[in-house]
Amino acid sequence: MKGKRLVDVLEEEGINSEHREFWERMFNKMGLLLEHMKKSKGNYDIDDPEIRWVEDRIEYWNGEERLLTSQEMSVANHYWKKYKHPNF
Repeated sequence: MKGKRLVDVLEEEGINSEHREFWERMFNKMGLLLEHMKKSKGNYDIDDPEIRWVEDRIEYWNGEERLLTSQEMSVANHYWKKYKHPNF
């Protein structure tokens, strides 16, 4: 019998609880990145491609549990280095 809990569904789709924990931490950092980008850019255009890219990846995770590809991880890392808060 297939489970209906989120953990069971994610495990059926190949994301076990250990990996899911990693991705949850990753997307929490993406949320921080988004905050730092918005703060850094001040009065930014709502169609800013960098901000839009991060927002889209967070929405994909929240909506579909879509993981980042290795290329997307590289882009996110680039943005993190560019916009991270000095205390992180």
